[in-house]
Amino acid sequence: MNFLQATNNIINDRKQMILLFLSLISGAVFFIFLRTFLPVDKTFLFLTWNLFLALIPLVLSSYMKELKMQKKTLVFLWMFWLVFFPNAPYVLTDFIHLSYGSRQYLWLDTLTISWFAITSLLAGVISLNDVVQVLSYHYNKIQVNAAVLCISLLTGFGIYLGRYLRFNSWDVITDPSDLLGEIVHRFAYPHLHLRTWAVTLGFGLLMYFVYRCVNLFSMEFRKTNQFK
Repeated sequence: MNFLQATNNIINDRKQMILLFLSLISGAVFFIFLRTFLPVDKTFLFLTWNLFLALIPLVLSSYMKELKMQKKTLVFLWMFWLVFFPNAPYVLTDFIHLSYGSRQYLWLDTLTISWFAITSLLAGVISLNDVVQVLSYHYNKIQVNAAVLCISLLTGFGIYLGRYLRFNSWDVITDPSDLLGEIVHRFAYPHLHLRTWAVTLGFGLLMYFVYRCVNLFSMEFRKTNQFK
């Protein structure tokens, strides 16, 4: 299957999901547009970039799910996906900007960030589910469940690297020495970096249980619809 055929299949299979995300993105961008007419402290334009990065893993996982790949090719694409995946739940940390704005427009700041954060998190959950489906073709249930937990914890660590150390996904290529140095230091001296592990566990377990809850709720919804 070539790239164009895979793209066409993804669009056809995920038409409703694409329309839903276009609606969510439109709602998020509307609040950015609304802010240009109000005397707010920040435009929050950076949220559009963060949302773009959050959607990259979903695009990658859609192709991983559609294309029938050998294990070696799949591992390479999975590692590329893993580097970008923390960008999806990362947008949740943008709520930190609420502490810097005017209280007069706190409601607008909260709504703006919420639209972007929830859209990004949903993209992350769907993308993780895609990867789980792909892994299920090659590994047993216990191995897949362990992989989900590991991915979630690595995601929490990635969020820490991005929010507190200001590393980006592409620093794996553009600045690998500094990135590796910071990572090694935290594993070599864990007692000196308690915040690192608190953030890693906090966001990692949050991602894990959000995925589990959504997965469980989706099964419950399907059961309910069967009786209608």
